[in-house]
Amino acid sequence: MRRRRRLFGALLVAVALVIMTLPVSEADAATSASDFVMEGSTLVKYQGTDTKVSVPDTVEVIGGNAFEDNMAVEQIVLPDSVKQIEPHAFRGCDNLASVTLGAGMTEVGDYAFANCRGLKQMVLPANIALIGTQAFADCVNMTDITIPAETALIDETAFDGCAKLVIHSEAGTAADVFAGDFYERQKEMAEYEDVSGYQSSQENDIVIPEPAVTPEPTTSEPSAEELLGSTSIVGNNAFVFMNPGNMTVREPALNQGQDSVGGSGSLSSIGSLAEAIGNIVSVGQVEKLPKYTIVDGRIVADQAFYKGELPEEVALPEGIEEIGQFSFARSNLSGISIPEGVTNIGYGAFYHCDGLSRVELPGSVMNVEPRAFEYTAWLKNFRESGEDFLITGGVLVAYAGSDAVVSVPGGVRVIAAEAFAGHEEMESVRLPDSLLVIGEAAFENCTGLRQVHLGEGVQQIKDRAFRGCTRLEVLKLPASVEEAGLLAFGEAEVIYGGKEPVRTFETSATRLSNEENRGLGTESTGTGVTVSGSGPSGARLEGAARSYTLTVELLDESQEMTAAWERLSDRELPEELTVYRLQLCDSSQVPLTKLGRCGLTVILPVPESLLGQELGLVTMDRNGQLEQLGVERVMMEGTECFRFRTTQLFQLGLYGTGSASKDAELREVSVNFGSMSAPLSGDGAAFRLAKYMTGAAVLLTGFAMFLSAGFGRRGRQRGAAGKAQSV
Repeated sequence: MRRRRRLFGALLVAVALVIMTLPVSEADAATSASDFVMEGSTLVKYQGTDTKVSVPDTVEVIGGNAFEDNMAVEQIVLPDSVKQIEPHAFRGCDNLASVTLGAGMTEVGDYAFANCRGLKQMVLPANIALIGTQAFADCVNMTDITIPAETALIDETAFDGCAKLVIHSEAGTAADVFAGDFYERQKEMAEYEDVSGYQSSQENDIVIPEPAVTPEPTTSEPSAEELLGSTSIVGNNAFVFMNPGNMTVREPALNQGQDSVGGSGSLSSIGSLAEAIGNIVSVGQVEKLPKYTIVDGRIVADQAFYKGELPEEVALPEGIEEIGQFSFARSNLSGISIPEGVTNIGYGAFYHCDGLSRVELPGSVMNVEPRAFEYTAWLKNFRESGEDFLITGGVLVAYAGSDAVVSVPGGVRVIAAEAFAGHEEMESVRLPDSLLVIGEAAFENCTGLRQVHLGEGVQQIKDRAFRGCTRLEVLKLPASVEEAGLLAFGEAEVIYGGKEPVRTFETSATRLSNEENRGLGTESTGTGVTVSGSGPSGARLEGAARSYTLTVELLDESQEMTAAWERLSDRELPEELTVYRLQLCDSSQVPLTKLGRCGLTVILPVPESLLGQELGLVTMDRNGQLEQLGVERVMMEGTECFRFRTTQLFQLGLYGTGSASKDAELREVSVNFGSMSAPLSGDGAAFRLAKYMTGAAVLLTGFAMFLSAGFGRRGRQRGAAGKAQSV
């Protein structure tokens, strides 16, 4: 009897250990039926909160939107029974890092894994025949995918926005052909992070479905003299070109911040107000505020005439100082006259103006950013001309020579960004004393360059000017150098002719995705965003692969925000306007202003003057014009807060729009964004609780039986020994 009790106790202990170590994912898959909403063999919706999910082997189809925007799941295992993933199935699963596909898969549906920013690698099984439209679009951290030889159809947009991606495939297969074209299309992604709704215009010539046709820009012409204006679809915005001859102008409304472009044969109403069409952004329906194509008569706004139908010859008006990023990109321009006074030509300003053959730069230009004239007839004709240097207005825009020893002509003041980049044959370069500025990445990856003779007048050497010049060991700077950008000298030893120059950085370094331009490697000490500010607050950056710091500063006054409000003809500056400056930095300490398609969600306390009010929120774009943001009132740690999402970081303005309903109950959120999803519930939670309680009970019972059997025997032995001793 005692032996049986001991054996039974030991058996209970073993059973308890088995129960308590049962894998959660397998248990949930087996027992938590309510986590998987099924219709026949189709998984319609997964409503669990596990980080690791094993789909049951009864599932044959992962339904559309089944896991969409699930922020908890990190690992997915699909059984061989799954044959198809329908559109949007895993879209927006930001923390999904690992996907195992079963051997039964035949296709990856449209948008199936789009916006899975945590996904880095994937191997597709051999039976995959089709990869659908934008199946992996905006998986911005994806570095490797293996596509089998059996895959015959790959949509051109399948990997849109995957700038880091390397495609592994067998030579001669459809995937191999696609990979070659994909790498070429990556060069066409210049606008991808900047232009809303951007789609590549590259035509497809391999075995993939025809892409959707993007409507050409159209212009409605006025049919009567009494019309006040006309509209033009430029990119994805509707621009309203007003006819000042047929309207009464109220000062300072429509004339404020706008100029006309005059001159014979030139555009006559560029400076008009640009009316943007409203859309849904973040929280609720957000109004699109009107913008000017020319801001304050000084700046041609970013994307102002992107894909625009314009007069072929344009002469910009006097007073313009800056031509913004992608301002004329992909338009039909054939010639542009840029007036004296323009100092900066922005990134991609005339990118893919395929017909642009005539450009005149003034002597005031001091900076030409990367890709400003890339894919223009002007550059193409130069490269076919046999000339070595393309110089206008004292700016060396491009170099097409092949000499080992190069002397830049006298009179050149500025070397444009990337002008000599990649010329591996160049061993020595001599720069003239007239040179003032060496542009961004001007000599990047000139791997044969050994000697650089800088002129005596150079004042600025911009970011990455000599990065990748692996044979350049020593660089002697003249005393005239005042500023030096990030990674400007590569690995070269620098000898200063005067005091050490001030460190600077260019706007390209402020883009979140340009980590290499800030000198960051692949190593990271952690992930997430730490908020530096007063009161309960939190922030979450989509797809964050390293640590960031968000600094929140309240401004007593802001001339920039006031000026932005005053440009709006129908709005007054709110009485209770709280202005914030937000600065997001990684370990480089460069302020990140453009986040591309990686949104930053922020929670901050509502200022005392706005408590109990409905809220409005605006931000400024790079040109200082207002944009409306969605905003939501929430509760955090018992404090009334506001939450919003943004993809750019300049100044923010928070204001009240009226008293909130007293009956409205604000949702409680957590500082830890990872726990903002619903708490553990349902059969999954019940199983965990039951598992540990049952295991503990069985374990205690087993120990009790085992020990009691032992104690009983030893007690009887001690009793018998006592009796023998008394005898």
